[in-house]
Amino acid sequence: MMPGAGKSSILDAVSISLRTKHWTAMMGAVALATLASCASWRANFEGDHRDPAAATAATGSATATLSDSPAEINKIIEETNPVLSEFAGENEKVPLQIPIEINRRVAGWLKYFTERERAMTTRYLERGEALRPHIEAILRENEVPAELFYLAMIESGFVISAKSRAKAVGIWQFVKGTGKNYRMVINKSVDERRNWIKATEAAANYLKDLNNVFGSWYLALAAYNAGEHRIVRSIMKGKTRDFWVLAERGLLPQETMDYVPKFLAAHIVGKNYERLGFKLNIGPEDKWDDWDTVSVPSGVRLSDIARKSSIPLAVLKRWNRDLIHGVTPYSRNGTVDIYLPKTEVAKFDTLKEQIENLKRFRHGWTRQQMADATNAADDGSYDFYVVRRGDNLASISRRIGISTRTLMKINGLRRGRIHPGQRLKFYAPPTAAAEGGKPKSSRPRDRVPADELK
Repeated sequence: MMPGAGKSSILDAVSISLRTKHWTAMMGAVALATLASCASWRANFEGDHRDPAAATAATGSATATLSDSPAEINKIIEETNPVLSEFAGENEKVPLQIPIEINRRVAGWLKYFTERERAMTTRYLERGEALRPHIEAILRENEVPAELFYLAMIESGFVISAKSRAKAVGIWQFVKGTGKNYRMVINKSVDERRNWIKATEAAANYLKDLNNVFGSWYLALAAYNAGEHRIVRSIMKGKTRDFWVLAERGLLPQETMDYVPKFLAAHIVGKNYERLGFKLNIGPEDKWDDWDTVSVPSGVRLSDIARKSSIPLAVLKRWNRDLIHGVTPYSRNGTVDIYLPKTEVAKFDTLKEQIENLKRFRHGWTRQQMADATNAADDGSYDFYVVRRGDNLASISRRIGISTRTLMKINGLRRGRIHPGQRLKFYAPPTAAAEGGKPKSSRPRDRVPADELK
């Protein structure tokens, strides 16, 4: 074997696995790179604690530093222990999947959130509390720990329209490539990273995949920050999959060494903000109600939907921030789903027929795309997915490119129970044609065209 060939093959395995989800093969590659599994522990770390939530201008280039005095470190840990004890007692019935550890780095970030940047933390918590019930529900539906909610806190401060200098967008700070890998539509008309519901579903799937690859939530979080290739190289060099050992040896980027401790501190503060003396002011206008999806014609303006349905335009824009120009995107079947609070769905349903007859606007479509969208709206075409052994709604939703909620709604499913051989109806998502190129075929082998089942 040529020098470096082993590293290249493992990095290739990571790249392939994150696209095809062959996690068993990837775990084998990581296992080969890991010669020893060292016990974790909390060394005294040096250096600054940088705030990676660069998307929020309020944080600036602030650093969170902790004195070298052991007395100060011990004081923070002693003050935190009573909170952690109560915290652990509350979670005995629902054990945390991501373990809480306290060390010097975590203590530094606790001080950062509760003392140095207390006003900023209050703003983060206020925005987050308005979203928390919904985001945690989506995370649970996708079978990942609900405490990952606090990852969005350190990524963006829960600023839905956040955009970093690296062009990462949304509360989960997806870059374009990763977003597209997880079936998010990103083009000149639509950017689903700006829709916190769709972005949360994509983030849950990405984090689940990273955890399957690395077998550790700490390493999954590190890979979310630094990239999976960078973490595999660190594992190979350090011959361990223990995050704390990798950090102690300086084998991770400085920001990544701080990333997991910052998440743990945010989790502790967020779960115990009342005990820590935070007073949150959340107005009715800041809250997010339960929602539903409704089908509307492709190529219509939100302002026209608002006019016909008497639903305030501000409400439509707030729930559909992924529609950059306020126009529903091209779809080959002529309809797309938009989000509405459940309190407004009744208004929409009473005027649905009038909304279906609204004028369509091209906005960059070709004449053929315009004709396809118009014709498809009339013939009600759709596809079927035939359930196979081992499938579940979450995996099927990822494959066909629609949300689990939408799939359940289309098929009238109240529970997540499905069985092999069952046919699930779905409408295909917008294709690459919306970007002005050739539509890419994403039809898996077990999609069955509707006309073949008649």
